[in-house]
Amino acid sequence: MNLPQLHYAWAPPGPEGSGFRFTAVTDGVPGALLREAERLVAYEAPEPGGEVPQALSLSLLSDGSRLLARSAYTGGDGTGFHAHAVHLPQRAGSGPVRGALPITSWGSPQWASRTPPGGPPPPLGAVPAPGRHDPAALAEFVAAREAWLAPFFADVRRLVEEPGAPRIVLVEPDSAAVARWVMLACSVLPHQRGQWLTFTTYTARPGLAPQGLVGVLPGERTAAALATLEEGCRIYEPGRGAAPGAGTGGDVFDVWASTAARIWLARRPELFAEVRLLPGGPYEAGPLAALALGAGIALDAAGRAAAGAWTAAHPDPAPDRLRVALTDPGREPEALAGLLREAARQGTDTTGELPEVARRVAFALFGDPGRAYGAQTRAGLDELPVLRALVLDRLDALAAGDPAAGLALFARTGLRLGAAEALPHLRMCAAAEAVVREAPDGAVALDALLRVCGVSPYAEPLVLRTAVRLVWGGRRPAPDEAGLVLATMGAAVHREAGTWELFAPTAPPSDDRAEPGAPAQAAPVRQPPHDTPAKPAGAPDEQGPPRTGTRAAPGTGTGTGPSPGTGTLPTPAAEAERAAETWPTPRTEAGATPGAGATPEVGAGVQAGGGGPAEVAVRLLGEGWGERALRVLFEREDAALLAAYREAARGEEVTERLRSSPRYLADCFAVWSAHPQAGPLWREARTDLLEEVLRPIVRELPPEHLAEAERELARLGRSRAEEFRAWLRPGPGALLRGLFGRRPAR
Repeated sequence: MNLPQLHYAWAPPGPEGSGFRFTAVTDGVPGALLREAERLVAYEAPEPGGEVPQALSLSLLSDGSRLLARSAYTGGDGTGFHAHAVHLPQRAGSGPVRGALPITSWGSPQWASRTPPGGPPPPLGAVPAPGRHDPAALAEFVAAREAWLAPFFADVRRLVEEPGAPRIVLVEPDSAAVARWVMLACSVLPHQRGQWLTFTTYTARPGLAPQGLVGVLPGERTAAALATLEEGCRIYEPGRGAAPGAGTGGDVFDVWASTAARIWLARRPELFAEVRLLPGGPYEAGPLAALALGAGIALDAAGRAAAGAWTAAHPDPAPDRLRVALTDPGREPEALAGLLREAARQGTDTTGELPEVARRVAFALFGDPGRAYGAQTRAGLDELPVLRALVLDRLDALAAGDPAAGLALFARTGLRLGAAEALPHLRMCAAAEAVVREAPDGAVALDALLRVCGVSPYAEPLVLRTAVRLVWGGRRPAPDEAGLVLATMGAAVHREAGTWELFAPTAPPSDDRAEPGAPAQAAPVRQPPHDTPAKPAGAPDEQGPPRTGTRAAPGTGTGTGPSPGTGTLPTPAAEAERAAETWPTPRTEAGATPGAGATPEVGAGVQAGGGGPAEVAVRLLGEGWGERALRVLFEREDAALLAAYREAARGEEVTERLRSSPRYLADCFAVWSAHPQAGPLWREARTDLLEEVLRPIVRELPPEHLAEAERELARLGRSRAEEFRAWLRPGPGALLRGLFGRRPAR
């Protein structure tokens, strides 16, 4: 998305005079939009001595687009407010709106309270990020307004569905309470209705507010303003007077609204997402009541009757419903964890759905730990061992790519690892804060973290890279620290880990760190890695154990082979790796090398004679790829190489190999499904390779061929095989067709 930003505030005397005006606007916003927006973002302070509210508003503009704005009081003598607005340019009727609901931006740290320096602000890619979510405070709010919930939900339905329906005015002592009312309204509405529900959390003049939901503060001025509102306007003032009536008794929408209120009072809002997957209209009482009864929520006689009538007309086995709900891409990961717990209680087999659920839960925890680690997620990880194993395995892989985010995961949640859980990268992230704080220097901290992880860096060099990032972050170690680390660990393991260039330039020269077998006057360790003498095959890495030959699974392991110049023929892995290293590294406009920080060796010494991207791509699709050569695909974001790779993967030789060799098919799936968190070019490429190259082939393969490929993947790790099974299953659309039409084969 491309969402222009607008800032509106008091401007001091200058060439254009003083007064309120737009002080910073993204380039390209037309003047007509600014003139219309000016009256929508204006802020009038409340009566002195009371709450100072914030006005978060969503307004419909004359061209059918929307304006999301936050206006806040900043002090002063009537000139003290700042409005920060975001234009949502998609027009009504132009298709479904993607992304978060506008009300989720309440409390967002992205809302500015002053005009930013530096000229026109750039457009945003999405609505401002959600603010802090407090489930306990929301539950307390709901319980205190029990009598007003059902009428409110009925009025909200009328507001969004019936032309000319009366507006709703919410009288609350603070604007945060009005924001909660809006959140409740959006929760019971279909997502698209919630996107277009206009609101303002505060105004001093409700009669002039164009929004559907209008928040005001109590007081004499408000009382006078309310007396002048249009006839039929629905006024909610909890704690003062009775709740507005919700229409005639027995109205089906009253049953729906009453059921919605009971669901919120029972703290089961995830049921509103589940009901979207069941047959029936969006406000039909029957399916919602049936879900509520199934969740153990007590209903009145009308609700029970609606549930019974709907169940009789729509027999729907709970296992199928749960499986369909687990494949819903719009469901929050925490809700998915709750559904898995429900499936476990019912004894429903969710083996096929587990890997994708675990992936989504893991990415949510890694991206926003504080929000994602809710009650359902905590309980799911505690109660469901398979879910916990899959989530932690995914988190361990993510932490290897971004240790800083792994550190934040443990700082912002109560997640703790068991003694038997072999997760080296996560273990270091969990211990890093205390280890770095207590260690006298970086070298000691590095040694302590490597002991914590439980894996030798000589066997798995990536743990060294993770430990280095946790200790030094983006800083270079001091020369004495670098020298001590290289002296105790040796240079070769740092080359394997991709940390050589971080240490070598800062370490003082020392003859005792030269490669084994080098002349007495050899260059110090800061020389380029490919200039060092090669060691015999099987020789130990300095002080590390000997490296034994292992199968090099694409994207999942390492492949070793004699270095060029040893006098022996290189392995296919070494050939592909050398070709990848000699392919010129792409450069940005500023001259920086993308991905160089993550894999220093790959682009360290560009040599002639490596071939073009087509030749490199063919080599990378051969047998026995090396991890560092493969890493070029998803860390360097080389558009030419990725395009050549995708083209080569469609060739007859690769296609025939995929059809004839289960092992090769398993290797390709392991590579093409790996690293979904990498850059956009790799994400596009992996999707194309999986869906347009591999899937058409596997549809034609016999079951025994696929079973053998799954066994090959299982040797690379249990999660690989489980991901393969999930990928082979039909998608959400097929599952929905099976639920609402014929039942899918299982």
